[in-house]
Amino acid sequence: MADEDPRTGAARTHFDRWSRSYERDRSSRKLGEIQRRALARLELGDDDIFLDVGCGTGAAVREAAGSVARAVGLDLSPGMIAQARERAAGLANAEFVEGDAGAGLPFADGEFSAVLCTTAFHHFTSQREAIGEIARVLAPEGRVVIADGNPLHPGVFLLDRVLRVAQPSHVGLRSPRWLARRLRRCGLRAVSIETIWRGAFALTSARKPAPRGIARLGRRRS
Repeated sequence: MADEDPRTGAARTHFDRWSRSYERDRSSRKLGEIQRRALARLELGDDDIFLDVGCGTGAAVREAAGSVARAVGLDLSPGMIAQARERAAGLANAEFVEGDAGAGLPFADGEFSAVLCTTAFHHFTSQREAIGEIARVLAPEGRVVIADGNPLHPGVFLLDRVLRVAQPSHVGLRSPRWLARRLRRCGLRAVSIETIWRGAFALTSARKPAPRGIARLGRRRS
């Protein structure tokens, strides 16, 4: 990959190494708590087509698979994807794809009704493009939740600055206000922010509006 950002390669290597212990070590179990909070905000239903961007070993996909029509996970790391497929064996509606969110999601416009991204966004080298891609693959009336560290928290701000220097795969944390602005610029609405863990993490949610004609028809029926 001659034109690949070095931080992308570093992230791939980092998560390949972590893949065998992921979900089992203390750090990933703590991250799992954030993921469960974010997943609950999507309020998944039987008709949903779900996508987890930066899925790791697929915990959210496995959990979602029991209540949605189709659950898909995407991750940059071949090691994470291999583990995800192994752990989801037997779930007919779960699938996993290797890919880089910032380089373009390999899915059709409006393919998903619910999109999740937890504690992964700070590794994306093309963060504006990643938001645009998430908005693109989201169906009208679809929901998205992005959960990540909140650099408005003083301790997280300092950690972010250290990791930008010390960890080659760390691109940088974005404030929930930045995420909210980008989501709105991509046409999403009903944007809301919830902070957890005394403000150290933030869950930024949004919804893609239905086309105006459909919205008007809905009002006439009511």
